[in-house]
Amino acid sequence: MAKAQKKLEYCVPPILVRDLTTQCAAHFFQWFRYESEEHVRDVRRCGLRGSGGLVEEVEWWFGCCKTSDAWDAEHDGPWVYDEVPVKDVADVVWKHTRGWSYQDFLDYGYTTVERDKRDAAYARAELKISA
Repeated sequence: MAKAQKKLEYCVPPILVRDLTTQCAAHFFQWFRYESEEHVRDVRRCGLRGSGGLVEEVEWWFGCCKTSDAWDAEHDGPWVYDEVPVKDVADVVWKHTRGWSYQDFLDYGYTTVERDKRDAAYARAELKISA
């Protein structure tokens, strides 16, 4: 009898990749989630299309990726998103993360098991620092 595979439980739902736009949104978000809490909050506070908002953030990331500052072709594959509208990518991310806390951004991509291991490692490191 085959063992039943354990279902992966993500901390927050991943962006489901159905087409090039959602694939691009997933790549963008994988990068954006590492921004500082202050920056993430500032972008979200500016809204989707406001000055300094998510559309501008995605547009900036596109520019960086095209000059290879933020895109590692060896790791990420070739840049194939030139024809993908920036606003559509921003829409996917905006709708997907509506109501998320900054901790949700940090937990994106982690399973609950991976998060628990990460948090335990951080706790051990904190104990060593305070000792």
